[in-house]
This record gives sequence, structure tokens and C-alpha cells, in this order.
Amino acid sequence: MGKSKNLIVMAILLILTFCSGYQMETRAEEHIDRPYTGMDEEGNIYAVESESGLVDETVTTYADEAQVVNFNTKGSAAVTEYTEAYTGNAGYTNGGYGADAAYLGTENGKVKFMLSGVVGYVNQDQVQIVKKSSTKSISHYKVSDGWIVHALTYNMNQTNYAGQIRVGKAPSYLVQGNTYYSYDGHYFYTDYSIMLEDYKAENRNRAVNAQNPYFNYFQYLPFRSMTSYNSDSLDASVEAMLSSMYGGGNSKLRATGNSMIQNQNTYGVNGLLMLSIAANESAWGTSSIAQNKNNLFGLNAVDSSPGTSADTYADVNTCIKNFAQGYMSKGYLHPSDWRYFGGFLGNKASGVNVKYASDPYWGEKAAAIAWNLDEKMGNQDQFEYTIGIKDVLSTNHNNYPIYMDSNSAAASYQSKNQSTTAYLILDSQSENGLYMIQSDGLINSSKTGLDASSGVYDFENMHAYIGSSNLVIVNEGRELTGVDAFRDVISGGWYYDYVKYVYDRGIMTGMNGRYFGVAENLKRAQFATIIYRIAGSPEVKYEPVFWDVPDGTFYTSAAIWAQMNDIITGYTSDGSFGGGDDITREQMATIMFRYAQHCGYDTSQRGDISMYPDATNVSGFASEAMQWASAIGLIKGDNGMLNPQGSASRVHCAAIITRFMEFYKL
Repeated sequence: MGKSKNLIVMAILLILTFCSGYQMETRAEEHIDRPYTGMDEEGNIYAVESESGLVDETVTTYADEAQVVNFNTKGSAAVTEYTEAYTGNAGYTNGGYGADAAYLGTENGKVKFMLSGVVGYVNQDQVQIVKKSSTKSISHYKVSDGWIVHALTYNMNQTNYAGQIRVGKAPSYLVQGNTYYSYDGHYFYTDYSIMLEDYKAENRNRAVNAQNPYFNYFQYLPFRSMTSYNSDSLDASVEAMLSSMYGGGNSKLRATGNSMIQNQNTYGVNGLLMLSIAANESAWGTSSIAQNKNNLFGLNAVDSSPGTSADTYADVNTCIKNFAQGYMSKGYLHPSDWRYFGGFLGNKASGVNVKYASDPYWGEKAAAIAWNLDEKMGNQDQFEYTIGIKDVLSTNHNNYPIYMDSNSAAASYQSKNQSTTAYLILDSQSENGLYMIQSDGLINSSKTGLDASSGVYDFENMHAYIGSSNLVIVNEGRELTGVDAFRDVISGGWYYDYVKYVYDRGIMTGMNGRYFGVAENLKRAQFATIIYRIAGSPEVKYEPVFWDVPDGTFYTSAAIWAQMNDIITGYTSDGSFGGGDDITREQMATIMFRYAQHCGYDTSQRGDISMYPDATNVSGFASEAMQWASAIGLIKGDNGMLNPQGSASRVHCAAIITRFMEFYKL
């Protein structure tokens, strides 16, 4: 009898385990059922009361007979699962965030609908089919001051709209004063009934933009891109938003710009988009989960207990790294991961939104915040990249091969079959019928397939190829060359001319082809390479002059040449080169002083550095060099201080090198 009981218990456990696994494959539990929030045009996030929105059919406001699917039928338990019509993929949505969907008919006891781009089937007992004339509000789009605004209804029994989302810049075919309907956000209709007829016929022939689908730039910008803003700009924009919305207030989102940029550069996740998601998930860093657990992204906030179960982090920087590395680079952005439906914000048809959030307009809201932040920082990011879309219509679901190079015979991975999938096109001139794209997946070192072991992403080398005929270009990015190709170099920045000077001469080439490293501290290895390039990169033979400089690194020749010419002597304490250490201001002055002497330049100039309050902090080895550097204007102080042991950013180095070369007319 005891043995039978044990077998029964084991069977129950196996069933529960199977069901649990199935549930996990259906939806990503960590992001479901946050407290209900709304958003206005300025990106303000506010609490919204959750309640059942069953429609009273006796109310008649409109005369038409078009029908609507009501997903807000269960109040706080509003998560509703469905099956995508053309793929069989399992999905879920939350009627508390978007009540209405287009009714496309009933088949085999299932209600067919379109909502947030996805066409699906849902059990009849989970939703309500109502006449549009029986509703008091229906989600729609309008144009306001040049922007598309999406009015979202959370409850069709109410006349107010809990969301007024500023989607993006309005195209010319949308006119202020008109009301437009759309359940994919790409094709717009002035007549609700005609929209339904087109949806049922699986075309968009009578949309006002039938030949020109709209794709919200930030909503479809792949995460494998870079913001052009530095950490200071991100922090200032957050401060401006907090000041306007919360009167300043206490926010865990403050001073996170540096972490956003560092993790972008390491794990390949756009810093502006990460910041926008964090703002949306944490109500600009003011939510209880953010305040009490340093959790900006609601990570592991399960649907049954979002506040209790959410992960706790030692600090917000740890949370940001975990999000960028574990959740994004190795997870939602990786084609081998079950949560991958495209590497962009998206909606319920494609993108991170498919599995990240039950809110069908989560991606649109995060994109709206990106638009607001970009506007506050000078509109530098919008429309920067060229974006191509696979399967523009939600009825198309092709699975295309993706190659590692333009001559590959075999695919390295697949696009998967989700519709409206965005890719970042690196070269709009096709090669062998293929576009070069930024790979969503992490490519292994041999470039034979994918590898998600570390999550570290190399923008310069992780390129892939897809058939050019498989994509429709929806945004022609700015084809930038030279220093302007660096996404983090702003043309109006104080450092622009200095960066251009050293870049045009091949002295500083950037961290990669799209990132100069404006806010990055300069390393000793990098500075040795810069001086070596100024000298014309003379040929040297490898010798183990420093125990920590092996043969074959990018700075090996530079370190050997500099040591042999007494320009860089290394650390006297242990004989190391210390290539990975930040270079200090006094080290930089000393190396340049020695190089000038090596070249036979006049180095007799001396400046009075005693005027600086911290002049006594200058090391003995650097005293003469610092006096020389001050005299010829290489070093002009740091907020009134010499700061001799302070680090130097890459742009400050560009400024100093430019001054040096101009002074000696090189």
C-alpha cells in the first residue's frame, strides 16, 4: 500500500512538472502581472485600477454593427492565453492593459482575433464578443502636434482612455483631426468595418497607407545597436523627466547612465532602449520593487506575487548587468533561446514583447519613452540606422536562413517564423543577393554558428547575411562615414574637432567601427599605440621586454618600441607594462615629454604648476613633464586642479594629442 501511494505521488509530481514546463514554454513568468499602469504622451507612468470590463450590450453609442473582442473580462486575473493562427505558437495577453481586439470570426469553437499585430485563436469562455456600438471607448490613433498618439482603452465600459501613447513622428498620410484604427500599428483605417473586412481577407488593400506600412522606429530598432549618447546625457535626460513628473523625487534610475553604456558596449544591448525599458518597468525608478530590491526591470516578478518574488540585487548596477547579459544577450536576443521572437521591442506578433510582458503594448510604451528621452537629448538617435523587415504582413511567417558570410552554402541559423521581424542592415548594397546585417545571435569565434556562453558581444565582428529579397527596408538610416560613423560622437560636442583630427590621421581609430568610446577611460596599452602611430609605426622584432606583454597583442609592437626608446619604462615595482590599467594624467604627460625629446623637439618650455592646489601631488618622475605640458597648453587643469593621478578619457586624450601635434606642426 505504501509503495502504491509513493507511485501515485510520483505520478502527480511528474504531471505537475510537465504542466509547469508547458506553462514556462507558453509565457515568460518573470514579467507577468505587474501593478496596472497607464502612460500619457509625456511618458508619465501612473497607477490604473484593475477591474472587469464586461460590456453592457444595452448601451448604444454608435450605429455600425462591427464587432469587437473584449479581453478585459476577468479583472485582476486578466492574463489570457491564445494560439497564434498561422504558426500554432502559444501566446498570452492581459486584458487589463488592452481591452479591445478586432473580431475576425469564430472557428471550431474558438474566437479569431487580431491584437497588437498577432492573429490568434482564444477560447470563447475567456473573452466577450460585443458590437462596437455597445462600447463607450475603442482604441484608436490620432495625430497631435506632428506625433502619432495611440489612445488605449483598458475598459470599454468607460469613456476615458488609460493610455495616451506618443508612438512616434507622424507620416504625411496621417492627418490631424482624423481618427484612425489599427490593431497592428502598421496599417491605418478611417473606417473600422473596412479594416475588419481587410483583416478577414488577409490583406491591407484599403488602408490609408496600403503601400507604405508604418514601423515605429524605436519599437523596431534592433537591440544590437548603439545609442549615440554618453552616460552624462542619459543621466541628464532622466533627471529632466523626474523633475517634470515627480518634482525630483527619489529614484533608483538616477545616475545609471554609465552602467547602461558600459553594459551596452560589453553585451551588445542598446543603452537607450535598456533605459527606456527600466523606466517603463519601474515607473522611472520609483516602484516598490525598484526601491526595495534594486530591481529596475521587474526581473522574476511572477504573476502570483510580483512584489514578493522579484529578485533582489545588491545594487542597481548588478541588476543592469544581469538584464543585459543574462536576460537579453544570452536570452531574448539569442535565436537559440525559446523566448526569441526577434531582437527588438516589438509587439505580440514579434520581438521581445511576445514573451517578456503580458501587456500587449509594452514594446510601444518603452519605445515612447525612448522617443521622449531622445527628444530631450537633441534627437540624435532617431532614424540613425537602416532597418529591414521580414514578413511585413502578419499573415506571412517565413523561416529564412541566415549566413555568417556572403559566400556561405549552408545556413548558420534561422530567422524563425515570426512575422514583422526587424533587422539592422549594415550595408544596403546587397552582395550575392544578401544584405549584411548585425547578428542578433552571438557568433562563435570560428564563425560557424552561435555561442551564448558569455553573452559578450562584439559589434565590429558579429555580422551575418540574409537574402535581400526577404527584407523590406522601412527606414533608410544615415549613411555616415569617417568620424561621423561613431554613434557616440555628437557633432556639436566640445570634443568633436579633436576626435576628427586624430581619427582622420589614423592615430585613434575607435573601440570599433561604430563606437569611439567618448566616456571610456584610456588604457596604457591604447596610449602606447597612439604614440607608436604618431611615430609612423616603425617595425620592431618581438622581445619579452615586459613580462606581461605577450607576442601578438594589438599593442605588443608599441610597447616594445616605447621601451627600447626609453619612452615607456613600465612600473619599477615589478617590471610590468600594465597595459590594462587606466593611464594617469601625469603618465600621459611624461610619455609625451619623453617622445618629444626622442624626436629632438624643443622641450625647454616650463610652466608654473604651483598655482594648482594639488601641485604637490605630482610624482617626482613626472614633475618636469607636467611643467612642460602646462607651458605648451597640453594640460589645462581639471576643474581647477592638476589631478595628476586622475584617469583621462579617450576624448581628453584626443584633445591633448591634437594640441601636441599642432604645437609641433606635425
